[in-house]
Amino acid sequence: MNLQELFTSHKTEPPQLSPFWYGMMFLGMIYVMYSAVKYHQDKRYQIFLKCVQGLQILVLYSWYVTTLSPISEALPFYHCRLAMFAVLLLPDSSVYKQYFALLGVFGPICALVYPIFDPFAFPHITFVSYLIGHYALLGNSLTYLMNHYDSEQLSLRRIVEISFGMNLLLLFVNLVSGGNYGFLKVPPLVGDHGMMGNYIFVSLTLILAIWSISLVFKQIRQEQEETVRQEN
Repeated sequence: MNLQELFTSHKTEPPQLSPFWYGMMFLGMIYVMYSAVKYHQDKRYQIFLKCVQGLQILVLYSWYVTTLSPISEALPFYHCRLAMFAVLLLPDSSVYKQYFALLGVFGPICALVYPIFDPFAFPHITFVSYLIGHYALLGNSLTYLMNHYDSEQLSLRRIVEISFGMNLLLLFVNLVSGGNYGFLKVPPLVGDHGMMGNYIFVSLTLILAIWSISLVFKQIRQEQEETVRQEN
């Protein structure tokens, strides 16, 4: 491996993972989930994850700018990339931070179970960023939710409003840029069902996933509060 290969702008085809490396990637996801739950109150752990996420974003977008990548690929409008910025930069009290943290649990799990890599030969900055970025997002989202989840802050109605509103914005971005942001142009696995069909399908999937994960954290929060009451 050399730096030219790592940062090349010459497209070839996405890297193919062997079963071994796919398994290692999956184990990495499990480890991040375990460590985030175990060390969610550790300030040094939180700072480490945020620094990793910030560095990953800085390096990736520096490469996009340096290589003059097209706006159909280089804008931060994929769901997980939006979540990376939101979880990293928004105040802890923000309802949008809680929404994107919930998305930041669902999105990386999907991305690591069914990875869609950019068409560059391994090793490449986009591949490294894909893995590190999703691991860091998963860890940051879990630590935030373990510490700050508020079941009264984000109702099902609010989840529906944010999901449909966000994806409507992404539809507009795709029309202007020609991109596939939010996978609203060609959703993975199910394929293209037209602009409105894709919009409704992706939005409903996000709503169901985010609402389900919110119920899990609601239960966790109730158990945490019960433990505190028993200790007092």
